Amino acid sequence: FDGTIADTLLAIVRITNRLAPHYGFTPTTPERLAYYRTLTPQQLLAQSEIPLFRIPFLIRRVRRELHREIDQLLPIADLPEVLQQLSQEHSLMIVSSNSAGNIRQFLALNQLADLFGSIHANVGLLGKARRLRRILGRQQIDDALYIGDETRDVAAAREIGLPVVAVGWGFSSIEALAAQDPDFLAVEPQQLLAIVSHLTKAPLPPAHRVSAPTIRASETPDQCHKVSNTKDSSMEGLLPRQT
Repeated sequence: FDGTIADTLLAIVRITNRLAPHYGFTPTTPERLAYYRTLTPQQLLAQSEIPLFRIPFLIRRVRRELHREIDQLLPIADLPEVLQQLSQEHSLMIVSSNSAGNIRQFLALNQLADLFGSIHANVGLLGKARRLRRILGRQQIDDALYIGDETRDVAAAREIGLPVVAVGWGFSSIEALAAQDPDFLAVEPQQLLAIVSHLTKAPLPPAHRVSAPTIRASETPDQCHKVSNTKDSSMEGLLPRQT
């Protein structure tokens, strides 16, 4: 949800900076945010100035504060149209660390509520793999694709053998996502349609993985999205991992 569907990053930064004096950590600058986007959750926690036992309290407080700003937040540009098209042929669900109330209110305000069959909220910071496995098992889902904007999304999908698309418009930087070797790395929402279409025609075998090309730190998202390692014209602009 956060970063993948809803453009919440700057709002969360503003909220955490307001809370910094109370919780005793240093407010985030744009430079520090750029650095944090290169880290995994484990690295972020290791560098945190907050005792680990206080982090769940901070997360709950951020959720409450974010609720007050939900009506000011917007979806990622061009994503609603993509979700509309995907929902016509596929079942969509949300698995998020945010609260169900925040997610449902945001979806309703942006006319997206009817696109999702279920919402699974309040997932622990490092508990996505366990939650995903439970959801897939309970709903008897054998064929799924996971889409996320953080390195922990890629790691969670890898842990349970789920194909994963990392998107470069959320929290983790494109370089950090590529380093985790997702099955696909998309840098603009329209590419999700091409990825899903490609996988529907030729799903990945369980043991097959496609390698992401090396992305130099100097490359911008606009430059990166032009890279392609496939001859399929429908996949032009995607970053599949090289075979």
